[in-house]
Amino acid sequence: MDIKKFIMMLATTASITANASEANDTVVINNADKVTIMTSDTVQRVTVLGKEGEQTFVYDESVPLNKWKMKKKKGSNKLKCWDFDFAVGVGTPTNAPDDLSFAPFKSMEWLFGLRYAYTPKKASQSYSVGLWCDWRSYGTSDKYFIKDKFGIIGSENAVVLSGYPPKTSSKSSSINIFSLSVPILFTQRFGQQGGFKVTLGPVVNFNVHGRINTSYEVDEVIYSEKTKGIEYRSLTIDFMGMASYRGIGIYCKYSPMSVLKKDKGPEFHALTFGLFI
Repeated sequence: MDIKKFIMMLATTASITANASEANDTVVINNADKVTIMTSDTVQRVTVLGKEGEQTFVYDESVPLNKWKMKKKKGSNKLKCWDFDFAVGVGTPTNAPDDLSFAPFKSMEWLFGLRYAYTPKKASQSYSVGLWCDWRSYGTSDKYFIKDKFGIIGSENAVVLSGYPPKTSSKSSSINIFSLSVPILFTQRFGQQGGFKVTLGPVVNFNVHGRINTSYEVDEVIYSEKTKGIEYRSLTIDFMGMASYRGIGIYCKYSPMSVLKKDKGPEFHALTFGLFI
């Protein structure tokens, strides 16, 4: 294949635009003096020096080569992308009082949201920040949560535990917290295609809503109650780690701060494992 046909095929395949008379023109270079093609893991660069009738002609263009839906902004030296995140996990509260027996599969987390990722040119590291909607529940089955409005058992408006009535079945009680979370994450890609990734970083939670959900059944009668106004911390920070391959992975999140305010309920931390896509 002669050099003329090769250049025409390369320009058409990559949909390259350059300094031509009109926008989006296909570049056709006849009888180029010198063609240089440099390829890295993420970018292919094409340089053409001289053409028929114009020895001083110079054409230089870079084309992204990646599989992470990144886009190279013209005149920029960085790669950008938006990631949509979804995760579901099972929580295991830790450092809990002895009389507080959490049920693992009744302590759950669901989150979804967007992250903006910045990747320096030719780098395998990314830095991202985003906004997630995060719903966490911490459930127990042996006893149920109530709000002590008058401070009879604990301090006023504190969350305390109470026993179920006799002959109770289908018992469920949980503290539920809804948060707007800001993840600040670092990602390292491995391999030539960058399919395997490890991500680490803190997640700042702005807790905006909290309540107690309790339901149980006595003599085939179902009782259900939702209690608002519990006193939770408005700001907590978690530490998160993820490992993924081609967009599907697992995550672990540790919450070193108790969700409820001091003396306003049981103090506990949380360790969560789950699926992240």
